[in-house]
Amino acid sequence: MGIREQKKAQARAAMAAAASELFGRNGYAAVSMSQIARAAGVSDQTLYNYFPTKESLVFDQAPVFEATLLGAVAERPPGRDPLDAFRGWFDDFVLGPAAERGIATPGGMIRLVAGSDTLHRALLALAHRIAGRLASELAAADPAAGPRAAVLADALLAVVVRTIERLGAVTGPDELPDVAARAHAALDTLRPLSAVDTAAVAGDPA
Repeated sequence: MGIREQKKAQARAAMAAAASELFGRNGYAAVSMSQIARAAGVSDQTLYNYFPTKESLVFDQAPVFEATLLGAVAERPPGRDPLDAFRGWFDDFVLGPAAERGIATPGGMIRLVAGSDTLHRALLALAHRIAGRLASELAAADPAAGPRAAVLADALLAVVVRTIERLGAVTGPDELPDVAARAHAALDTLRPLSAVDTAAVAGDPA
């Protein structure tokens, strides 16, 4: 990453941090974009250049979330069950330290989504979009998957959404193991949908 890109990334992170602090202190609905811009020390236009909507400040990590998920599935070794690849990503980016940080941050995505119907709808829309891209990755890797790829992708993102909802309701880190256990149990039920047709992947004749 060049110096220009580093400065842009730092500016973006500073604006997101200012928004998170204000959201945590005053609530999502009570904070305006102008207030966020002032707190971050930038003009309104600069803020809008980086974040076109207030919702995008809450979901500022969505591009990383999406890219790492799609990468984990697309770059898995040939013949590896996509569910296993997804679960590795899920444990790293939704559970574990990410969950601990999320529930401890009042102005973070997990807590904010739990308290806002608007943000919850935005989360559902984001999950739907990512599920569509994930379905394409699954179908490309396993031509035999057919409609099963879309069903699996929708189900996997539904587990993500439900887990975020549960994380938003917990009162402390001692409840996280139960959230993780429920999520893993839900993923286990999807095993029949994720079975890879190794012959099709390898290009062997039927």
